[in-house]
Amino acid sequence: MNTISVFESKYKGSDGIERNTAFNGNYTVNFLFGKEIPLGKTMQLSFDVKYTHAGGRRFTPIDLAASKANGTRELDERRAFEGQYRDYSRLDAKLTFRVNMGKLTQEWAVDIQNVLNRKNQWHNLYDNVQRKVIETQQIGIFPIVFYRILF
Repeated sequence: MNTISVFESKYKGSDGIERNTAFNGNYTVNFLFGKEIPLGKTMQLSFDVKYTHAGGRRFTPIDLAASKANGTRELDERRAFEGQYRDYSRLDAKLTFRVNMGKLTQEWAVDIQNVLNRKNQWHNLYDNVQRKVIETQQIGIFPIVFYRILF
């Protein structure tokens, strides 16, 4: 399954100026693939892959001069949501072994999120010690191993 969304998300403030909202990434593309392989009458092995690529989130730039003067992060509210982080990209993959037992199902799975270890941009912070804007990133590869019972 594939999905593509192209959009504009704007608002008009009390000052009458139209601006981007925080959610105006402009586009999102998703690719999903899944395959289930029967292993007899009660067991299945499944493999799922999801890839997402989207325009970066919007942000209000930090006013560096005001931040230095006050010793804390100060946003330039006149430029609300003018900034845009780099595009977001992530590939996830999951392998699941399932056993159906009548009214009960057991699953063992390994879900690897962000397989490509992409360090997507998360937030900009003001560091008062270094007196500069620091970029923070989301976590890289994140494995999840789980067992669950469904009834």
